[in-house]
Amino acid sequence: MYIKQNGENEYDTWILLSRVYHMIAKLRRLELAKYNVLPVQAYILFILHALGGETSPTEISRYAYEHKSAISDILIRMEKQGLLTKTKNLDGRGRVKVKITEKGEEALRLSSERKLLRKVMSCLTPEETKQLESCLELIRDTAINELDLHEKKILPPSKVSKYYHEKELFESGIY
Repeated sequence: MYIKQNGENEYDTWILLSRVYHMIAKLRRLELAKYNVLPVQAYILFILHALGGETSPTEISRYAYEHKSAISDILIRMEKQGLLTKTKNLDGRGRVKVKITEKGEEALRLSSERKLLRKVMSCLTPEETKQLESCLELIRDTAINELDLHEKKILPPSKVSKYYHEKELFESGIY
């Protein structure tokens, strides 16, 4: 009989969470491929739309929990696809503003269908969905607290929740 060592339950749970994420992400890529949009691009379009259609790459990186350099590379590709435009502010500081285009709004609208995601998630009852969301938010917030927040690359949990609710990013039903 195999006896689990300390920490193995957490590791097994993390592996399960990781595998579930990768399978659902693969389904999402398949679903979005017909629109020539990657899941991360759909998410960035969602963030842009929720923030009024225009924001900075830094703000996008905070909401996406990604480094600014990674977001910058994605934004370059999205600009080439015509999903957004980037313009430099004329304030002399070289700041960039990102703005969603009509093509980007259309891609966002098309990407909001999410039939495969709904099909997978329909195996949970509404109560189970709320429990899962609560657990995942707790894990997310704990992970954020463990990261080096002094670099200010991401928003702390309290601000993330505050911003998401103030901007109604998730209640909008778009993403």
